[in-house]
Amino acid sequence: MTAAGRRAWLIAGALTGCLLSAIQILRDARVPVRFLPGVAARVNGREIDAAGVDRTVAGLDARLRQSEPAARQRVVSRMIDEELLVQHALGSGAAETDPEVRAALVRAAIARLNSEVSSQSVSESEIGAFYQSHRGAYASPAEFQVTPFYFESRAFPNLEEAERRADAARAGVRAGQTAESVQRAADDLPFAPPGQPATARTLANYFGPRPAEGLDRLRAGEATEPAAFGRGVLLLYVNRRVDGATPTLQSIHDLVQADALRDKQEAALEDLLGSLRKSGRIEIAPDGHAGSQN
Repeated sequence: MTAAGRRAWLIAGALTGCLLSAIQILRDARVPVRFLPGVAARVNGREIDAAGVDRTVAGLDARLRQSEPAARQRVVSRMIDEELLVQHALGSGAAETDPEVRAALVRAAIARLNSEVSSQSVSESEIGAFYQSHRGAYASPAEFQVTPFYFESRAFPNLEEAERRADAARAGVRAGQTAESVQRAADDLPFAPPGQPATARTLANYFGPRPAEGLDRLRAGEATEPAAFGRGVLLLYVNRRVDGATPTLQSIHDLVQADALRDKQEAALEDLLGSLRKSGRIEIAPDGHAGSQN
């Protein structure tokens, strides 16, 4: 190689070195970062909302807020640490494997959706429509004046004889016999039953849930199905039924509004899940194959 050629190579090498040094200097230089209004910080591209920082600072103890700039810096620093940990957890796969993290994400998703729905006011027409379709839920419970027919087993715990007597009593009621005539064939209860009309819940405290749960379907002059009770079998004869009153919408407006909003939130969640299921790729293993290993 000639002297001129060597000189050209040396010059080219020097220029390349200068260019690489300049690039390194520019890369290491701290270029001022521009933030949009309302952004307090940015962590790996994720923005921290300035309004959230302000709310946190406002909620601090007054002594901690004496120097607001310092307090704000501490809050921003803590939120940056939190964001870094969240990103680290998501990057490490915790959202896919940790049950607590998954449960927290589900709760957060539902809370976010509920908050969005709550920001939309429930119209008076929606409140009225919800009230009309759920009137029964706001009515006071019906009350029943009952006569208990109790048939004690002579061979307890065998209840066959008591069940036959109870079935005969119910058949007599259906045939039109009076409560007094049927009661003459029954045994005395070991306690005094309520003599005044009472709700099904109150009667359940006396006679158990099974006889009481059938009362709402009965009218005066009918009897419940026989049920095991104490040392025998019991059925309740309805002497009188007093249906509960339904309050006006105006008197329970706030309650109905809250219920209508909750119903709207539940509907929004169902719609979201339906949309996600429709757009997602879901594969379910056939019965008998889930969890199997070859």
